Amino acid sequence: FVVFGDTGAGKSSLVNLMAGKEIPHTSPDTQRCTMQWKEYTISFDVKFYKVFDTSGLYDRQLGIKEYLKSIENAYRLIKELGRRGGIDLLLFCVCAAGRVTATLQSNYRLFHEFFCEQKVPIVLVITNPEREQRMEDWWVRNHSTFEKYQIQVVGHRSCMHHRRQ
Repeated sequence: FVVFGDTGAGKSSLVNLMAGKEIPHTSPDTQRCTMQWKEYTISFDVKFYKVFDTSGLYDRQLGIKEYLKSIENAYRLIKELGRRGGIDLLLFCVCAAGRVTATLQSNYRLFHEFFCEQKVPIVLVITNPEREQRMEDWWVRNHSTFEKYQIQVVGHRSCMHHRRQ
């Protein structure tokens, strides 16, 4: 699995949630904590999976040079995984507190259309939906916006992150 999304979207927190323990460092704010992609082996039941945590592609604090470096880093990861046999699934992290924007659409298109040539399924992972009565409510209200931006996913999941106090 390749986990991608904006800086602060909860990518590293998702990896920790999947692993059941803290593997990558997470940040309680929008500061970048993953500067380069990292590979983790996570077990589900008796199977082991490789999960790749990528750096956030959009960060207002990034200069153009750092932004291009992040894209190049992600591109190298996708090409390396292609040499290893391919990618089974993209996990696109979107923070429930944020808005669906052209930047989200750009990230989606970069991974889905450019890097993976529309050959890899994407699951949308909605992070931090704590304000919702039911986790599904956010998707019910926002799915039409994803359609408007032509962000097509094979499924969606909401997950709650418990941050340390």
